[in-house]
Amino acid sequence: MLIDILFFGIPVVVACCMAAHAIRDEAPRFWLPAVSMGCYAVFYLFGGRDVILWWLMAMMLGGGVLNSGGFGAGV
Repeated sequence: MLIDILFFGIPVVVACCMAAHAIRDEAPRFWLPAVSMGCYAVFYLFGGRDVILWWLMAMMLGGGVLNSGGFGAGV
């Protein structure tokens, strides 16, 4: 649940804030990041959650191997 808030909720809020800022100030430079964050949120909803969880798990496992002297032990 915390991962969903971090990787989905915050980008959705940031995208909405950037879109509102682009509309209010008529600043087109904020549309690209707003649309990009929206596309990321759609990616996250349609399978991106699993990919992100796999990468986080791989990084944690790799960190554990490196901290324990895994590949370099005995050299």
